[in-house]
Amino acid sequence: MIKLEIVCAGIGGRGVLLASTILMETAIAARLHAMASDEYGMSQRGGSVLSLVKIGEFKSPLVGRENTDILLAFEESEFYRNLGFLKEGGKAVVNTGRQAVQDSVSRLCSERNITVHLVDADGIALKKRMIQASNMAMLGFFATLGVEPYTMKKLESAIHDRVPGKVRETNLQIFREGYGKGGGVV
Repeated sequence: MIKLEIVCAGIGGRGVLLASTILMETAIAARLHAMASDEYGMSQRGGSVLSLVKIGEFKSPLVGRENTDILLAFEESEFYRNLGFLKEGGKAVVNTGRQAVQDSVSRLCSERNITVHLVDADGIALKKRMIQASNMAMLGFFATLGVEPYTMKKLESAIHDRVPGKVRETNLQIFREGYGKGGGVV
């Protein structure tokens, strides 16, 4: 029985809610129980957006501190701000052009056995002239981590169903490139 808690953190306009919807729909298509809760205040003005996704038999959509299995940080600053959600042994995927996180944070993650994956999702999306689709590169990279039910094929199917036709193919290309950056073979 799968029980999984995911926090998607970013700023308004970066596709956090679309990414969490795709995560939800992928789980539902795999016949898993899924629920979500979104927090967004000034999201249309670049404010923080937080989407909490829970897969499995949970009674509440809220996620507590140090309970999260996965943190998808669509902005590097949101990784630092939401790191407290990750449980010991958790995983983070961070959208950044940097090669490493701050030393103090790296030490903390090491002490708590947290694996941090850095991906330049903005760079991937920018090459396709569609910066707003960096969320797709993040999902592609995430698909390489071996977290069920989030395989490349299942996420690709959800993206295909959710993203409008006029931008669908570019979004899928960005997703595949993110998957390749994570070591996946397309």
